[in-house]
Amino acid sequence: MASCATCGTAFASRNALFRHLRRDGPCRAIDDADDASTSSMGARAGVHKTSVARAFDARARGEDGPTLAYASSGRSHKKERDMTKEEVRALNERRRKRAAIRKELRARGGDSSGTAAGDPAADLWLGGLSGSAGTMKGVRQVIWHAMPHNSDLPQPQVKFIKRRGYKVNGEWKAFAFLQCRDADEARVLQAAMNEVSVTLKDGVTSVLKARPAAYKNKTNDAKAAPAAVAPPARALPPGEHPPAREIFMAWTAKDLEQRALARGMTHAALIDEAVASNEAASYVNLRGVAVDSAATQRLKDELLRSKWPARSHRRGVKSDGYIVLKRELSPNDPYAKLKDACERLMRTVDETFPYDSLAITKNFISSAHLDKDDKSHQYSMSFGTFTGGGELCVESKDGKTRWMIDTRERLARFDGRSVHWVRGYSGDRFSVVWYVNRESYFTPQRYDVDETFVGVDSSSSRCVVQ
Repeated sequence: MASCATCGTAFASRNALFRHLRRDGPCRAIDDADDASTSSMGARAGVHKTSVARAFDARARGEDGPTLAYASSGRSHKKERDMTKEEVRALNERRRKRAAIRKELRARGGDSSGTAAGDPAADLWLGGLSGSAGTMKGVRQVIWHAMPHNSDLPQPQVKFIKRRGYKVNGEWKAFAFLQCRDADEARVLQAAMNEVSVTLKDGVTSVLKARPAAYKNKTNDAKAAPAAVAPPARALPPGEHPPAREIFMAWTAKDLEQRALARGMTHAALIDEAVASNEAASYVNLRGVAVDSAATQRLKDELLRSKWPARSHRRGVKSDGYIVLKRELSPNDPYAKLKDACERLMRTVDETFPYDSLAITKNFISSAHLDKDDKSHQYSMSFGTFTGGGELCVESKDGKTRWMIDTRERLARFDGRSVHWVRGYSGDRFSVVWYVNRESYFTPQRYDVDETFVGVDSSSSRCVVQ
């Protein structure tokens, strides 16, 4: 049995109580006086992030806004069946906008991440696929067997598979389109894979046919050649920071709850403070630490020399290139030299830092975000000819302080579990991040930015929200 702490109604199960809390208006809203109370299950009620967003928008317009809604389950998202008609209409409108953006990007030759498509000469058509070789897993296995194993070429990306592509002697053959990093790699792989016989575990042998890719709609203006596609628009103009709403909403509901409790504030007061910070925010200006010059130059050279993958490793992130690498070297690793340069630089700074992953980016368009999978602090360094911004920015968990760190060929140490972003910039910006995802290396968060590691600019001003 469970009962509602607001109206006292008893329910046969917790699920029934949760449905009651989500649907019944009087019980969804809890007065500020009851803000510190606990639910009948002994867990403090958590604020809905959607409710916070509506309240934030209303206060930004100078209105009182809706009463914040809470739920003892701590869930931040409502199911569609529990939404009001107005909420469903708003949800469908957001879906239509996202679909329109994806459609426009596809028509321009890009993908849903906002990254423009590559050189058409870097694409291959791979035919002759039989049996299980006509599946995504099978195509990748076939490519692995057919590729030259004494080279450091990475596997091409599989763009599309047609299982019933064409018939040979009455038997259906599948074909796939592959995307290489550049035209030179495509020519090497075409020569290596053409007429190669590969037998998979199902016992069916595929005699591969590798050809340069040809697309029927290449003359269609709506799907113009990728070379004519403009790069994705920068989310922030040079020198600009994300709006206060984006920074505030990047924190989890749990973080905002803890911030309100620690500072003895209501959620409404916390939102009012964040709205005001959009105009009055100032930053502690820091400079990263200049480390071994030879190691820094070597990393810069390898970074500029490296080929970017045909598709971003994180397609949901807007960038011209995004590579996620594991620290360990694999046989014929295409990024072995880049990994080694990162390893050598980190040894000169923190030889015991147990990073297991690297994030390598080119023109990363960063919104305010948390690295929720991080298990410890991280190091970051940037390179390039960018101007007008490009600093790493971090907000403290209590919301009182924001840092702006110059990381150009300098190393900064901060914790990605605090909200951070990159200030708007122009030009080309490359970055390297050393971070920890392995649970066995977990360390509790001790700071947002390690000011004992970076140097404080004498002209800085501290952002303290009263």
